[in-house]
Amino acid sequence: MFELKIDKDSRVFWDGAKENKLMIKRSQISKKCFLYSLAHTGISASEDYEWIEASGKGTIYSFTISHIPGGSKYYIDKTPYIIASILLEEGVRLTSNIISKDFKEIKIGKDVKVKFVKLTDEITFPCFVLV
Repeated sequence: MFELKIDKDSRVFWDGAKENKLMIKRSQISKKCFLYSLAHTGISASEDYEWIEASGKGTIYSFTISHIPGGSKYYIDKTPYIIASILLEEGVRLTSNIISKDFKEIKIGKDVKVKFVKLTDEITFPCFVLV
């Protein structure tokens, strides 16, 4: 089972994922996009923001292959798996998984697109696949 607690700040993200939409936030002043937290964005906490649907397209910024199950029972039978930092077209970096059977294909700079994976009735997780 995948353990995740959805809080009020991330509710729109997770509700969007259940509808196969990758939701990110955008400052209404600077038009800069970000995910959940304002930390490290350079966007003032006083700026108004809106949730928008991201394109779901990006590139691999960095990655690692994990041979140890992560902090969730979900990963026990999924090792090895790819953990990646994805740079979305909108400028947001998102940590997720890349779904691939051939790890040799995975390279920094390769194009990816979102693929939603339903984990539970409550959680659908945005993963990525090579384009």
